Amino acid sequence: MHVFSTVLFVNGNPVGYKVFKQENRLVLNPAENPSREILPPAISARNEGGEWLVEGTSDRDLIAQVIEDVTLNEGRLPTALLSAAP
Repeated sequence: MHVFSTVLFVNGNPVGYKVFKQENRLVLNPAENPSREILPPAISARNEGGEWLVEGTSDRDLIAQVIEDVTLNEGRLPTALLSAAP
């Protein structure tokens, strides 16, 4: 289920991402752009014990952007993603 869209900066380049709910996590897929000079990663995030864990990148700046966007959009997220319960 599509939850929201956002723009993240990957190596200083703006990249549009669509955010989808998939089981107990969010999946952030970069928009296709064949003329892009960079290859943005697909990213996932899950809430564990009230803390967002981001996978798919080791770039701390990108991780911080994902956490910020997910936190700002928590009102749009399905409630199952905000719970620590299985």
